[in-house]
Amino acid sequence: MSEQKTGPFQISVESPEAWQRVVKVLVPRTEYDRQYQQRLTAAVRDHQRPGFRKGKTPRSLVEKEQAGRLRVDTFEGLVPQAYRAAVIEHRLYPITEPQLENLVFEDGQDLTFELKVEVRPEVEVTDYEGLPLRERQVEITSAEVDEFLDRLREHQAVFEAVDRPAADGDQLVLDLVPRGDDGELQEDRRMSAQHLLLGGENNLPAFNEALQGATAGQDLEISVDYPDDYPSEALRGRTVGFACHVVKVEQKVTPEVDDAFASRLQEGQTLLELRGRIRETLESEAKKRVAQELDAQVVERLIERNEVPVPPSMIESWLQSAVQELHQRASQAGREVTEGDVAQYREAARPEAERQIKAIFLLEAVRRQEQITVTDEDIAARVDEVAAEHGFDRDKYREYVEKGEEKDRIRHDLLERRAYDFLLSRAVVTLAEDEVARAEDEVTPAEDEG
Repeated sequence: MSEQKTGPFQISVESPEAWQRVVKVLVPRTEYDRQYQQRLTAAVRDHQRPGFRKGKTPRSLVEKEQAGRLRVDTFEGLVPQAYRAAVIEHRLYPITEPQLENLVFEDGQDLTFELKVEVRPEVEVTDYEGLPLRERQVEITSAEVDEFLDRLREHQAVFEAVDRPAADGDQLVLDLVPRGDDGELQEDRRMSAQHLLLGGENNLPAFNEALQGATAGQDLEISVDYPDDYPSEALRGRTVGFACHVVKVEQKVTPEVDDAFASRLQEGQTLLELRGRIRETLESEAKKRVAQELDAQVVERLIERNEVPVPPSMIESWLQSAVQELHQRASQAGREVTEGDVAQYREAARPEAERQIKAIFLLEAVRRQEQITVTDEDIAARVDEVAAEHGFDRDKYREYVEKGEEKDRIRHDLLERRAYDFLLSRAVVTLAEDEVARAEDEVTPAEDEG
C-alpha cells in the first residue's frame, strides 16, 4: 500500500488483486467546510425570495433551506476530485467506473471513503524463448482435388424441365394457396413459382411425402402439421392445408468434367490447368490454417508459462458481446433464445473469453518488452497492399483510412503480427510428420472461378 498527501487529500492505494485497486481517501474537515462554504456563498448569490432582492436573502435562511442539498453537492464534488488525484499521482489505468464504499461522514469529523476500481494488470511475460510448437505438413491429394471439382460441378449444375414423375433430387416449381380455418382458399396469400428441392432435409415432411411422384400440371391438396418449435410463432402447432399446383418438374443436370468445363470457368483453360489451380488454392488455404494453428499454439504456450490475472469486467464485457451475437444469429434464423440458453452459452464461452484476454495482455507485454513498433511508413505500405489486394482506388482508400478508425486497426494488426513473428522466429518448431493439413470445405467453388 502506498500513501501520500495529494493536494488537500490524504490518499492511499491498496492492491487486493493484480487487477483491482482500492483508493482510500481522507478529506480533512477543514477542506470539506471550505468547499461547503463556497457552495453556500454561490447559493446565497443566486437566491431570490419574496421580500428580498436577489442575492440579499440572509445567509442563515438560505443555509436552513438548502443545507441538505449543499452537503450532498459538496460530497459529490469531492469524490471525483480525490479520484482524479489518485489516478494521476498513483498512475492508475482504470477500466471500470469506481465503486464508492465504506463512507464515514460524521459532524465535525474528517470525511473518509473508499473507491474500488478495476485496472489493467501489469503483465510481464517471461520464458518466451524457444516455445515448442508442432507444425502439420501440407499435402493435397488428388482425391481432394476431385472433391473440389465435384463441388464446382454442383455449382455449375442447372435444372431442366422433364416430363416424368418427380423423384428425390428433382426441383419442383409450385403455386401454393393456403386454406383458412374455415377451409376456404386465401387467394390474397397465394405464393407463386415457389421452388422446392424434393427430399430436402429442411423441407417439412408433408411436402416431401405428398410430392413424391407428382407430375407437371397436377393439382394436390397438402395438409401440413407445423411443429411446436416452428420458427414462425403464427404457425407453431397448427395444421394448415394448401392447394398445390405443380407448375414444373425439373431434374438437375451437372456438366462433364472436361476441357470444355474448364474453359467455361476461364476462357481457354484446360482441365489440367484447372486442376493445377485448384491444387494451388487448396495448398494456400491449408498453409493459412497451419499458420493460424501455429499462432494459437504460441498463445497456449505463453499462457502455460505465465500467470495472467484477468479483470472480471473484461470477461463480462466479452461475454455480453458474445451473447449479443448469439441473439442476432438466432433472430436471423427465426429462433428464440431463452434465459437457459444464455446461461449455458455464457458458461461454455467463459474459458475462451479468458484465453483471448490473456492473449491480448501477453502479446502486448511482448511488444513492450521487445520494443516492437510500427511506423507511419509501415502503415502506408500496408494500406497500399490492401488497396491492391481488393482492387480499391489507392488514393481514396488512403483518405478513408486517415479519416476513420481504420488506421488504428491496421496499426494494431501489424503490431500483433510482428509480435507473433518475433515469437515464431525464436520458437522450436517440430514438423509433425504424422499430422497432415488437409483441404477443408472452407474454400468455396466461387472463390476459384476467377
